[in-house]
Amino acid sequence: MSTVKAYYDGTTFFPIDTLDIPVGKVVNLTINEEDTPTPEIAQKLAQLARINNNFEKLNESEPLPPEFDEILAQRVNFARALEL
Repeated sequence: MSTVKAYYDGTTFFPIDTLDIPVGKVVNLTINEEDTPTPEIAQKLAQLARINNNFEKLNESEPLPPEFDEILAQRVNFARALEL
């Protein structure tokens, strides 16, 4: 059993600390009203949680293929291309 502090925005709980819980895991939630952050701090915590979630999703995506590096290595002179 572990305890996690989280911010609740009215529909979703945003953990303040990182969690090592598998996706889809059912958990029991106990509400202990203690230090309620100010609305500004709570909003920033929620934004941070969303940013962290987006980074985790990026880590789950497939890596770019080797052809991507070859495409980047080909330089294009846009100023010259506009003269055409």
